[in-house]
Amino acid sequence: MGKRDLEQARILEERFAEHADAGRAQEALAAIDEAIDLRRQDSQDSQGGQDDAASLNALANALYSRSLVLAATDGSQAALEAIGEATGIWRQVTEKDQAIGMPNLALALTAMSDQQAAAGDDEAALTSVDEAVKIYTFLQGVVPDQAMLPTASALGGQAIIRFRMGDHTGALEAMTEAVTTVRMLAVQDPEPHRDPLAVALNNLATLQVRAGEIAAAVGTLEEVATIVSKLTDTEPDVYKPVLDTVLANLQQARAHAAAS
Repeated sequence: MGKRDLEQARILEERFAEHADAGRAQEALAAIDEAIDLRRQDSQDSQGGQDDAASLNALANALYSRSLVLAATDGSQAALEAIGEATGIWRQVTEKDQAIGMPNLALALTAMSDQQAAAGDDEAALTSVDEAVKIYTFLQGVVPDQAMLPTASALGGQAIIRFRMGDHTGALEAMTEAVTTVRMLAVQDPEPHRDPLAVALNNLATLQVRAGEIAAAVGTLEEVATIVSKLTDTEPDVYKPVLDTVLANLQQARAHAAAS
């Protein structure tokens, strides 16, 4: 495959991004489908060569992009097929180059879990996110700055699925671990991690309320309110409505706790 074809694939991928950002799903899909055809041909031509892993990675990236647009436009089965193929390719890439393959494999597994859950297949979704958490946990020991937030996000997804499947204890453990992970980042670098910490804590509080652990939820929501209050001081237009909601939830949780 020539350089001209590879350049055309890159142009199509850029065109896809522009259409996707503008909400033009059909145009985005048309562009990425054409790019996938070119990437697939390049991966076949490069098989066994020194550019094999890079070619496969580019193909998987294009398939991953396709799956996200399809998932957002009710093309759930086609989205699952695309993310499933991307995941399989990134497994191959991981065997050739872990530094490229493993982070992308974990990313694909997390996306696949989300899509499986949306399709009502919680068992498959939990299997996918469990594997993603294992990979991200490993990566925390290698590239912690890059892996910690994705780990927390995967743990949050894992917690929600566990809770939905009736494993309330496992769900709370996973969400608590997500909070702990983000809190470590917030201690090291507070400014960019206040918002993710507030989100993780709020998700934990939601599960605590649903599990009947109201007193624990009150303490968690108090911390959320403190963090969001600080964020409101700097960006009131963004965070004042959020703070109002948190305070209302906190008031309700306190009332519930007092009545118990």
